[in-house]
Amino acid sequence: MSIKKYTTFLKVVECGSITKAAEQLGHTQSGVTQLLQALEHDLGLPLMIRNRSGIVLTEAGRKLYPLISEVVACDEKLNRAVEDLNRSNMQTITIGTFKSVAINWLPTMIQEYQQFEPDIRFELTDGGYNDMERTLANREVDFAFLPLPTTVPCNSIPLYRDRLLAVVPADHPATAGKRCPIELFETEPVIGLLDYLDRDSRTVLTDAGIHPNIKYMVEDDYAMIAMVAKNLGICIVPELILSGNEQNVRIMELEPPAYRTIGIAFPANKTPKDSALRFSDFVSRWVADNMPDNEDKGVYPYVDCRSMERL
Repeated sequence: MSIKKYTTFLKVVECGSITKAAEQLGHTQSGVTQLLQALEHDLGLPLMIRNRSGIVLTEAGRKLYPLISEVVACDEKLNRAVEDLNRSNMQTITIGTFKSVAINWLPTMIQEYQQFEPDIRFELTDGGYNDMERTLANREVDFAFLPLPTTVPCNSIPLYRDRLLAVVPADHPATAGKRCPIELFETEPVIGLLDYLDRDSRTVLTDAGIHPNIKYMVEDDYAMIAMVAKNLGICIVPELILSGNEQNVRIMELEPPAYRTIGIAFPANKTPKDSALRFSDFVSRWVADNMPDNEDKGVYPYVDCRSMERL
């Protein structure tokens, strides 16, 4: 039985008039009348009596009205659920990411991928590592970019070994060497991220038995680099952060060298969507094809923010 007959019946009862119901439904009065007659024929029962003052429900109409309302409500709920599933399973990929990936990888990745699947919709959630792990644990994303290993259960794919590098003022004595000794972070003023953001450098320093002389704490990697450029101290940042970041500083390999492994993490106990799996496979191939070899290279070129060129 057509749901259209049910919705027409409910609208006539709501309006108390076939004429008003026809106006709201965008139908002719005769069209509404025909739908009501067809419904009564299907049920084998008269549902309403038409008179000059409008319509009056019959006893059968009064008894069936709440049941018909439930049918229409269930149909609307079903349609919403189907739309949500279609949007979730076929068109939308929800990704958690931290800043350096959001800035330096994802825009190009998405632009290139949409040449193959132009109808895919992306929802990006960015934040610190703790934020990404929370969204992963709560299964709020299809997958997240995170340093591996994570602190939450997940299924992960390693992508890239990203160097952690020392950033020092351009005229700092340490620039005379090929690499920056990790011990320097015990004696020099250190600019660090706030505790809940600073996982990479803290891990490196802790593993090396270094107690950093932290004098300043900020919320942003680029703010740290800007402070180094003003001779306020030194810091450690991932190499990916430095892409396109022009500052009057010297960037050096740490001694001993240090890394973070960037990977993709899927929520545990959640079947990945086909669309998310296809995009994650593209991401893996994109990183392999586009990211340079980042083995130990020692000192980086001098970077001058005034010329915006690497000399």
